[in-house]
Amino acid sequence: MTPPTSPTSPTSPTSPTSPASPTPAGVARRDAIADAAVDVFLRYGFKKTSMDDLARAAGISRQGLYLHFKTKEELFVAAVERMVAGVCDATRAAFARVDLPPPERILAAFEACQAPMVGAAVHGNFEELLSTTVALRGSLAGQIDAGLVDGVERVLTDSGIADRWRPVGLSARDLADHLHATSFGLKHKVTSADEYRARMRTAITIVLAGGDSGDHD
Repeated sequence: MTPPTSPTSPTSPTSPTSPASPTPAGVARRDAIADAAVDVFLRYGFKKTSMDDLARAAGISRQGLYLHFKTKEELFVAAVERMVAGVCDATRAAFARVDLPPPERILAAFEACQAPMVGAAVHGNFEELLSTTVALRGSLAGQIDAGLVDGVERVLTDSGIADRWRPVGLSARDLADHLHATSFGLKHKVTSADEYRARMRTAITIVLAGGDSGDHD
C-alpha cells in the first residue's frame, strides 16, 4: 500500500508556495508608477487624488495600476519612499560639492531638499501630505529634515563660519535649525521655486555674514 503523501512533501498539492519575487522589469515598473504619483499627490493632495488620476499619470489603465498597487495608501507610501530617497541623494550630492563655496552648497542643499514641497504648499496640500505621511509611515517624516540640518551644521562648522557666532552664544546647530525653520516658513509663503531660492539665499547670506567678534568699545 502506498503511504499517503506527506503534507510537507515537495510533491504535495497542498505544499505552501512562496510568492514569486518581482522581476527586475516589475520593480522598474512599480518605481516608474511611484515616481509619476509624486507629482499627482503634490498637486491634488492625498484625499482628492483618485486611482484614476494616478493611473493616467502613469500611462496605464486603472486595472493595470491595481496589479502593482492594491490601494491608494500603498502607492502613496511607495511614492513618498521614492521621493525621500531621491531628495536625500540630491541633498547629499549638494553638500558634497566642495567646488562650491559654503553659501552655494547650503543653498543647493535646501533647494534639493525643500523646493519640491513648494508646489504642495502653493496648492494647499502640504499639511495634509505631511500628516498622511506621518500616519502611514512616520519614520519617513523627519528623515529628510534630519539629514539637511546635520549637513548644514557640518558646513558651518568646517568652514569656520559658526565660530563667528560663538561670542553671542549661538552654535552651528542653532544656525542650522534657524535656517531650516526659515525654509519651512517660506514653503508656506512663496509661490514658486524661484522665489523660494531668492529668499533662502537672503537668509543664508545673513547667517553667513553675521556674528559678533565680541570686540566692542
